[in-house]
Amino acid sequence: MEDGRQGNRIPGIKICGLTSVKEAEWVVEEAVDYAGIVLFYPKSRRNMTIAEAKELLPVIKRGKALSGEPIKAVAVTVSPTSEQIQQIQASGFDMIQIHGELSKEASDTVRIPVIRAYNGLDRAGHETFRHCNQAAAYLFDAGKPGSGQTFDWGALRQFSGNGKPIFLAGGLNADNVVQAIRAAAPDVVDVSSGVETDAAAVTARIGKDRDKIRAFVRAVRSVREEA
Repeated sequence: MEDGRQGNRIPGIKICGLTSVKEAEWVVEEAVDYAGIVLFYPKSRRNMTIAEAKELLPVIKRGKALSGEPIKAVAVTVSPTSEQIQQIQASGFDMIQIHGELSKEASDTVRIPVIRAYNGLDRAGHETFRHCNQAAAYLFDAGKPGSGQTFDWGALRQFSGNGKPIFLAGGLNADNVVQAIRAAAPDVVDVSSGVETDAAAVTARIGKDRDKIRAFVRAVRSVREEA
């Protein structure tokens, strides 16, 4: 099953949970495809305010992916309200990633492409997403997003994206991402906790690790060399 998926080709890369301008600069240096910022979710130590996110956006938008396309800034949300979606769109984000619920009111408010996120292969709300006018991609994460947990990557091959890209997240890091790519053949691999500093467990706000980002990107792009 192809469904527009990468097969043996190198997948795109999304670095998620950025919390500083410096991290945004690192992402630009690595020429990844997507940069994610968590918004309106104070339970996450990666959570940013709109004002903070606006400091990162100009840096991200100056960047180019390896393909030559602009790096896409992704607002990562959980059950966003229509008002929150409006704020995200007004701030200049390119895409919105939605975990949790997607109400019809919120769906009708969206004017930028939506990455619909699911925990594991639980596709509750799948039909709602199909009818979202801005539906652009599916993302499959572990049972608890941001936890560093994995799930059965191979099972993802059974899911049809209906021509839309498939993002794979959940517990990925430089050591296992090649295995995950071989197992699931995703269009995009998404990492957050797997590129964070070892000191993150004791800090108020989680931070990324420059060397881990570099190692992750190198591992993903080594797939092309093996093909």
